[in-house]
Amino acid sequence: MDIKLFQQKLNEICTIAEENGKQLSQQQIREHFDESDLNTSQLVKILQYLKLKGITIEGADEAANAAKADAVSSESAGEEELPGTRAALTAEEQAYLNDYMESFSPEGLDSDDLASLFQAFAKGDTAAEGALTQFYMAQAAQMAAELNCEEIYLADLIQEANLALLAALKETEPQQKNDAWMRGRIRSGILHAIEEQTQQKFRDDYLVSKVENLESAVKELTDDDDTTKFTIDELAVILDMNVDEIRDVLRLTGDDK
Repeated sequence: MDIKLFQQKLNEICTIAEENGKQLSQQQIREHFDESDLNTSQLVKILQYLKLKGITIEGADEAANAAKADAVSSESAGEEELPGTRAALTAEEQAYLNDYMESFSPEGLDSDDLASLFQAFAKGDTAAEGALTQFYMAQAAQMAAELNCEEIYLADLIQEANLALLAALKETEPQQKNDAWMRGRIRSGILHAIEEQTQQKFRDDYLVSKVENLESAVKELTDDDDTTKFTIDELAVILDMNVDEIRDVLRLTGDDK
């Protein structure tokens, strides 16, 4: 899709939201971008953008439930939609993973061993807790590597996986924990970390884009030899931006003098 047309449509939907008390429905958004040939991921980013603008999306809960239903359907078909951008390990990341895994015993535990350890752990056996922690830290690292993405460093993802593991061990429910439950909790922690980092990257990219757009707009408004200075209020009118938003962008560039 043409970038200028996309920006125009974003501005238009924001205007519609302003006229509607900063509220939009899912249907309005979909219809507005209906001819833009956008995929689900791009539509999600549009929703994130609108929320950052303080716009309330009506039916957000229904959309979330629908997304979960789609995820379950995709997973059953072998096409689970995951947050982040999947990426193969770099040589540096692979070396890090190899070094990390050397600290764990190569001997694994079979299903019977794990069942016994979980039973002992449920009775408060600290030795069993230690053995489970050691075993699943290695599993968590492997799971993080399998879900590696561009939005977060592998080392950080492994750390998040370990935090999910430790948090799971502290949970009181279910009383009878097992291997499938533990792996599910670790995986959920990894995916949550990826989703958070993906959203943070979107917010960062959005701010960077604002800085670039503002700098570009100011250059267009002034010639090289033009000493004309605009106040923030004037820029807000000329560029159709919020005053506070312009101040935030100028702080990033160091031009808020």
